[in-house]
Amino acid sequence: MLIEFNKISSQSPIWIFQANKIFDLSLIKKIEEETINFLNSWTSHNDEIKSSFKIVHNLFLIISVESDFSRPSGCSIDKLINFVKEINKLHNIDFLDRLSISYRYENKIKVVNIAEFKNLILDGRISKNTIVFNNTLRNKSELNKNWETKALNSWHKKYFNV
Repeated sequence: MLIEFNKISSQSPIWIFQANKIFDLSLIKKIEEETINFLNSWTSHNDEIKSSFKIVHNLFLIISVESDFSRPSGCSIDKLINFVKEINKLHNIDFLDRLSISYRYENKIKVVNIAEFKNLILDGRISKNTIVFNNTLRNKSELNKNWETKALNSWHKKYFNV
């Protein structure tokens, strides 16, 4: 059952899926429609799941489940991952590429692979103060506080001599 994202409680779990490239408005509309259809039929042990989503920066698909109502089971999380894999196939994007890193550069969002990210650090174009997207967050509260953060405050810090 789809509900508004702002009505999801702050301790509710989230999944942040980052695409490997920024997509256009027509693709956003398709992904929104497919996600609405999926979330409206998503269940855990035949119980409906209150959930929501948002697409941010033409790059991130964020899904959340209202923890005060239901908890997704392992099988229902598998359904979510399979749904994301299907989006990947349909639209030639990759929301499951864990080797892509996104960051802000001159008020634009860039997506690079880890090797390029490391090279940008060596070239001095990315510093420990560069704003990165920490997609490892677990709940909505963390999303609001720690998603966009300095590399120094995220798992990205391992690439710097801190």
